[in-house]
Amino acid sequence: MSRRVVVTGMGVVCPLGNDVPTYWRRLLAGESGVGFIEEFPTEKLRSNIAAMVRDFDAQAYLSRKETEIYGRVTHFSYAAAVEALSMAGLGGLLKEDAPHAESLRAGQPEIPEGVDRTRIGCLMSTGMGSVDIFEQQTEKSRVRGPRAVSPFFIPGVMPNGSAALIAMRFGLMGPSYSLNSACATGTHSIATSALMIEAGEANVMVAGGGEAATRLNTVAGFGNARALARAFDGDPARASRPFDKDRSGFVMGEGAGALVLESEDHARGRGAKIFAYVAGFGMTTDAQHLTRPHDEGLGVRLATERALERAGIATNDVGYINPHATSTPQGDAAEVKALHQVFGSGLAGVPMSATKSMVGHTLGGAGAIESIAVVCTLRDQKIHPSINIDALDESFEIDVVTGEAREVSVRYALKVSAGFGGHNCALVFESALT
Repeated sequence: MSRRVVVTGMGVVCPLGNDVPTYWRRLLAGESGVGFIEEFPTEKLRSNIAAMVRDFDAQAYLSRKETEIYGRVTHFSYAAAVEALSMAGLGGLLKEDAPHAESLRAGQPEIPEGVDRTRIGCLMSTGMGSVDIFEQQTEKSRVRGPRAVSPFFIPGVMPNGSAALIAMRFGLMGPSYSLNSACATGTHSIATSALMIEAGEANVMVAGGGEAATRLNTVAGFGNARALARAFDGDPARASRPFDKDRSGFVMGEGAGALVLESEDHARGRGAKIFAYVAGFGMTTDAQHLTRPHDEGLGVRLATERALERAGIATNDVGYINPHATSTPQGDAAEVKALHQVFGSGLAGVPMSATKSMVGHTLGGAGAIESIAVVCTLRDQKIHPSINIDALDESFEIDVVTGEAREVSVRYALKVSAGFGGHNCALVFESALT
């Protein structure tokens, strides 16, 4: 019999805050993290807005040299992992020779007896990797020649850099690597980590994803593909509007989210606080188009059905849905079709809210950052609102929470993600309050 998987820690760096309490408070308040891009010129771009991480000090976690070697996505991912492991009571695993170890380990309990580092892993992933380091080093080669390229170029841009750094700093010797499924990356990392714990490959996994790809050329690429929104009536904060009839595209975001997943017996054995259960997951592929979702949402439907089946629950058990909801005309429509096929007329009675309306689309980090919002919903029994829905698309018969946060009584919540390439992943979380 497989082991039950629980969530014992969370960590986040995102446009609404660089820790979970700040992020959750601002989500509940309906605040937007979207603004005009200030980091590079945008006159020739089709979009000039993004949801950027502000007031983040990488040198509070890494040495100056490390901040130069690793890209911004690794800075975010490592900080999120530090918070998640600390919340889980495993911050004491941080090696004493790690940069800033004294402050990061402050107040942390000693390593619990019986915790085996060889059974703790890290699946911290990214959709696009260290785009900033790649651009920096290729420009250096162009201007000064190839001998000017840093010897740390390769380890600095490799997609598994975040997982490797976290594992090295905390001495995690279990399965550690990264995976990539575009915008479903973070969700897939959680599902795969849960699968490894169920199968007995690990007792604990740090799971999640990050992204920091808001650069001139990536904004140009997404913009030229007609995927990005611009400021709405001149206001960038109103641009990300999932399910609204006037939605026009997604807003690029950046950040990272990390969850500490554990087998229930391991967590209870060391007295850890349990925030939620990972009750089920489903992973599918559209196998149809590189960027466009399946018109009828077939892959999302199958992933959702499998997640519910694995959780052993019916559709009427689901009390909250956190959808992918990117704010693109095709994507939102396909997702609603998929959910209608699963829930039928009952979908109108299940409240949902779109986290991307406030933090933008954080690509490889989205699934993890949004899963943290789901766990907080189950912990506090509150659903954060969606913002910028001035007029719900008339073809959508759904209950989207708008205006203010809604107090609820929810046992099971569904998180859905989809990525370029047709990759889909759905998660079912269960409240630990029951």
